[in-house]
Amino acid sequence: MEENLPSEPAPRVELRAVALAEQHFLADGYSVEDVSRKRGHNGYDLLVEKDGTPMKVEVKGATRAWGIPDPYNTEFDDSMRLVADVLCVVYFIGNDPPKMCLIPRDAISPKDVSVRMGYRISSRFKKESVLSQYVVPIRA
Repeated sequence: MEENLPSEPAPRVELRAVALAEQHFLADGYSVEDVSRKRGHNGYDLLVEKDGTPMKVEVKGATRAWGIPDPYNTEFDDSMRLVADVLCVVYFIGNDPPKMCLIPRDAISPKDVSVRMGYRISSRFKKESVLSQYVVPIRA
C-alpha cells in the first residue's frame, strides 16, 4: 500500500531556498531568525521582523516551474489556512537564475488546498497566471 506523504525536494534544494530567503529578507532590512528546528514554531521556517512587525515565513524550494512542494500538516490549520503569514517559494529551474514568489496567506484559498496525510496546493493555483503576480526581485 502506497502511503501519501508530502513530496519533498532534495534537502539541498530546501536548504538553498532557506538561505536565499534569509538573504532576501536581510537585504530588505528585516531581522531574520531561522526557527525551522526550534520548538514552538511549527508551520514556518523563518521569523522575520521589520519596524517592530514580526512575520512568519514558510519556505519551499522547487525544481519544477510553478510547482509548490506539498506542505506538512503542521503548516496549515484546521480551517485549511496557512499557519505562516507568507509562503516563500524559491524556484531553481535548470540554469536559470532563481526565482522567488512571496505568497500571502490570504492568497491561498482553502478551496485550493486538499487534505492528504499532509496538505497539497492544487494545480489550479500552481501556475504562472496565478503565481507570476507574487514574483519579487531577490535582494542579496
